Parts: sequence; structure tokens; C-alpha cells
Amino acid sequence: MDAIETITVGDLTARIELDPEPCDPREWDNLGTMVCLYRRYALGDSHDYRAEDHGGWNDLEQHILRDHPGAVIVPVYLYDHSGLTISTTSSQFRAFDSAGWDWGQVGFIFASVEDIRSEYGAKRISRKLRERVEDVLRAEVEEYDRFLRGEAYVFVIETADGEVVDSCGGFLGLDHAITQARAVAEDLVSV
Repeated sequence: MDAIETITVGDLTARIELDPEPCDPREWDNLGTMVCLYRRYALGDSHDYRAEDHGGWNDLEQHILRDHPGAVIVPVYLYDHSGLTISTTSSQFRAFDSAGWDWGQVGFIFASVEDIRSEYGAKRISRKLRERVEDVLRAEVEEYDRFLRGEAYVFVIETADGEVVDSCGGFLGLDHAITQARAVAEDLVSV
């Protein structure tokens, strides 16, 4: 595989490459539940909500809030044109497709009160905690977006004679992969 980035640390070289088999971050331990209703692809998390049971996005949002009273909920938008990209705001899609031909709301991501209490040990969900949870939900969507866009990487660290001394994959975002590869190479050099 071709290196996207190469880092040299001492006598070691770290190659950053595309991850040929990235893991879906929605299979990890997430605070939020991503409910996407899209006829072309199965996106987000497994759920029992169906488009035909709801009279639009407001109806679906109210249904989720009835099922999970007090949940923190954020809309999710999808752009589908020569690839997929997902976001919690529509402004980036609206900027280059104002007619909305290739984008629209695809669902919601939410965190139930029970999950928030479990994660943060909070008896009461303050406004500040709700804002923090919204930030976490947005970050989960950003991470999923990197996965959908194919921004998953591995690193391979080799000696000068080509011996592989370490490798690791599953990094979503090139900067994250570079940072981790550099840190591992520096640790190996210092040993």
C-alpha cells in the first residue's frame, strides 16, 4: 500500500496508509444513539424507528423524546453525491447546494437521561452538562463522518532495513494517525 505520509524518528520510519478494513465507530462504546432514516444506506445505529411511521422530522424528534424523556437530541444531516458526508449542521451543505438536491436531514443523534447519568454520574442534568453532552454527540457525528469519507488510517513503523517493529490501525483522521505514529516511534527510539 502507498504511504500517505512518512515520518522519520531516529532510525525508524513510520508510514501512514489508508486502513483497508476500518472499523465502524458506531460499533464502539458511544454515548449517543444515531437514528438515521435513509432509503439508500443503513447509517448510524440499529433502531426500531421507521420513516413510514412518522410525518416528518419534527414528528420523529417528538417520538424519540416521548420514548426517552429529557434526552439531549441533535439533528443529523447527510450529503450524498459521489460519496457520503454527515454533519450536525446543514450550513456546509447549503453553501454549495442551496437547492438541496443532494443533502437533507437524515435523522438525529441523542443521549438518554439514563445514559447521561451513567456516563457522568450526575443526579441532575444541568444546562452546562446538556451542552457538554451536545458537544460529545457532535464529536461522535464528526468521527462517523471521517469513517464515511474513508479517512481511516494505519501506521507501520520499520527499521532502516525494512523490519516492521510496530503497526496499528483504526485511526479516524490523518492528524490523529500521525500523532500516534510519532509517539510510538519516539517511544521505540528511546528504549
